[in-house]
Parts: sequence; C-alpha cells; structure tokens
Amino acid sequence: MIQSIFEARELVTFAGEFIEALRRGDARLEELALVEEREWVAVAIRRVSDERASTESALATALPLPELEAERQVNARASWQAWVDSIEALLFGIIDHVSAGNPLIEVLFPHQNFDKVRRAGGPGRTYMTEFERRRSTSYVLRMATEPEYAFLPSLLASVDDARARLAVDEAPPTLGAIELDALRHTVLEVAGALSRALAQARLLAEAALMTSPGLLTELGLDAKPRKRSVRAASARSAAEPSPS
Repeated sequence: MIQSIFEARELVTFAGEFIEALRRGDARLEELALVEEREWVAVAIRRVSDERASTESALATALPLPELEAERQVNARASWQAWVDSIEALLFGIIDHVSAGNPLIEVLFPHQNFDKVRRAGGPGRTYMTEFERRRSTSYVLRMATEPEYAFLPSLLASVDDARARLAVDEAPPTLGAIELDALRHTVLEVAGALSRALAQARLLAEAALMTSPGLLTELGLDAKPRKRSVRAASARSAAEPSPS
C-alpha cells in the first residue's frame, strides 16, 4: 500500500526502470522465438506504462502539496531559464532579420550579459524588471506593427508566454487543507494502482521467462521498489537548493 507522496514519486521512477527491464526481456524472448510469452510481456508493459502515466499526471496536478516543494523549485528554475532563452531568441531574431546595429537592440538590450541573468538572484530580477519596462515602450510597440518587423510580434509573444509560465511556477500555493488532502488522496490512489500493475507485470514476466529463470534476475525483473522513510525523503528535498 502506498502511504506517502514520496513513495508515489519513487514508484514512478522505479516503474520507468521496470518498463525498460521488460523491454529487454521482450528482446530476449524474441531471440528465443517465444511468441506467446512476448504477448504476456507486452501486456505487462502496457499496464505499467498506463498506470505510470496516470500517476505522473496526478503528481503534476498535486504540485501545490508541501511534499512537492522541491519539484516546484525545479519547475521555477526551469521556467526562469526558459524566459532567458526567449529573450536571447528575441535578440538573435532581430539580428538575423535586420542587423546587429538596429536601434531595437539598443532599446531592448542595454547589456547582453545573459550568463549573469541566468544566475537569477537580485541582478537577474532587476534585469527582468528593466526589460519588461523597455519591452512596453511605445517605440517597441510601434515597431511591432511595421511590415519590416513582421517577425517581431511572434518573438515578443514567446517572451510574454515564458514570463507568464514563470509567474505561474513561482506563485505560492493557495489551496486549503481540504483541497490539499483531496490532491494527496488522488495521488495515493493512482499510485496504488501502479503498484498493483507492477506486481502483475512481475508475475507475467516470471511466467514468460519460466524456461530461463536466470534471466529474471539478470534483467532486474525480480527487483522491487526501494523503501525510503518519509523522514529521509523530506530531508533529501530540504537539502535541494532553492531558486534565488
């Protein structure tokens, strides 16, 4: 029985590894020309894959849970990098379509030290604030309507989309205790189904490889999910760096 979000998260990782082991087992069965046994393994792969996808989806929806604070931080860091990518793409787009000396570059990019911006922190946030001010100037808005700059609106839209995604990923959770409990319950329920699918898959693999029992261990198909205490998992998450 799955008892914690941490255990559900570990189970998703294990399921991915187990699917790969099943695929290796399928390849060996193909070498042995065991057609019916391959069908059993195909069923195992499908069931585990489906339940793993459901559990991943539930975990993604459950990001507001305090247990998934580390995941939220990872998403926020990735979104920050995506925003920096978008403004770099804007710069290179202007250079490619017009020139490196175009006035738009001077207006939008008074400096281009993107490595420093990527490190976020105070300087990065200051740069973002300044960039957004410059991006909203009448000059930039006017240029985006000119035929010569037909490429500009889509690049600016990409920047805006990346900024909106960052705002979502950095927003603090606002759900109440009842809503959080409902999310937690959903994750544990679908993770329980994944656990059962893994148990079935293990039995199917054992039956399929009955004539070559050593393969079960060789391929890692007799492995079981690692058990980790909630305290240990919490300590690991707390040790991960926070975004600046």
